Amino acid sequence: MAIRRRELLAAAAGGAAFAAAAPARASVTATPGLRPGKPFAGQELKVLCVVSSQFRAHEARLAAFTEQTGITAKYTFVPFASMREALTAEMVGGGGDYDLAIAMDQWVASLNNLFDPIDDIVRAKSIPLDRWPEAHLRQGRVNGKLLGLPSRGHVQLLFYRRDLFEKHNLTVPATWSALVETAKAVQEKESGIAGVSVPYGRGNGQNLMVWYNFLWGRGASLFDDRGQPAFNSAAGLQSVQDYVDLLRVHRVVPSGALSFTEQDAVNSMGQGNAAMLPVWWWVRSTLLNPQSSRLTESQIGFAPMPSYEGRPRTTFTNTWVWGIPRRSRRKEAAAELLAWIANPALEREILLDPRENDVVAVMQPNLLDEAVNARFGGMHRFAAEGLARTESITYGPEWPQISEALETAMSEAATGTRSVPDAFNGAAAQVRRIIRRG
Repeated sequence: MAIRRRELLAAAAGGAAFAAAAPARASVTATPGLRPGKPFAGQELKVLCVVSSQFRAHEARLAAFTEQTGITAKYTFVPFASMREALTAEMVGGGGDYDLAIAMDQWVASLNNLFDPIDDIVRAKSIPLDRWPEAHLRQGRVNGKLLGLPSRGHVQLLFYRRDLFEKHNLTVPATWSALVETAKAVQEKESGIAGVSVPYGRGNGQNLMVWYNFLWGRGASLFDDRGQPAFNSAAGLQSVQDYVDLLRVHRVVPSGALSFTEQDAVNSMGQGNAAMLPVWWWVRSTLLNPQSSRLTESQIGFAPMPSYEGRPRTTFTNTWVWGIPRRSRRKEAAAELLAWIANPALEREILLDPRENDVVAVMQPNLLDEAVNARFGGMHRFAAEGLARTESITYGPEWPQISEALETAMSEAATGTRSVPDAFNGAAAQVRRIIRRG
């Protein structure tokens, strides 16, 4: 590996040096499912974790976990760019250094040998799995076994310029066709402002992330029941055409959108150059940050992602799951920490803490919670609406190659170097070869 294990751990330890700004003591003093009598008191757990404000908030509340169990926990934070390599190093050469680790959905299948199944733990602790929307929960399953529980998850929403919509008496679009008409109306009334900002440039599949909603909204899927490409069905090809038509036919996107990354699309709206932006919900904090955006909170609205007439709402998800590494020597104690993290009351407390600004919630009770929605303007209820019936991607070990084939096809379709059918039929043939090779 390019980075040796010792170097990774040293870098992670450096990341851990940034303590939470204001240490918090959790008011949640009871966690369902914990073993009575503190049978694991005195054990110290080691946790491998990606850097995020949400998990800093967990760390700041560990005193409550220790009070309930007698167990202490030490978090090692790793920057996102190094996280997969840290997990792979633990799977290949680890000596049981970590007792709990978190992995992103796209990595779980390839890290199958890192984690122990936790189905028995979930049953023993009576953790109800309907606590999580299925779109998040399924990302912790591999070959029918549950390897991790969701703890951090992102959904997509449609952000829009509330001030412009009020100024011109525009209705927030609920369908993709309405979005096109609304975008055109904005451009007719506001010089220099594009209707909607979306990315078409290549880079880690970023030109696909909004398109998935077009695909599912058309009733199409990436793969069929046999695991073979289905994205080039008639409905799938039409969904691609609809997506690239925003750029090539309707011309309602910023002039540079052909090469936009996701961050470029966000910056375009933040600088006042676009009226709508379909993107992850965590971008709210970026759009409200005066160092990166000219917009104020009163100018920004958000709504569920549009769909097609008569079709359910969808939202592409990004999910992180906690699992117990197979080489851990403290698995029973780790199961206690897993149960503590999976407590909806902990997630709710962080969401309502005025010192915290992370919007992330993955548990159904909190997505629908009145106080949570009051604090964030109804954002979580919109997320729940999108999650209720959305499709999601089943990530196998071949996903990185498949994603690259798809983003290349999307780039070809967007630039016009190949027609939509040629680009995506070609991608389907390539994906079939990838699947055959395994």
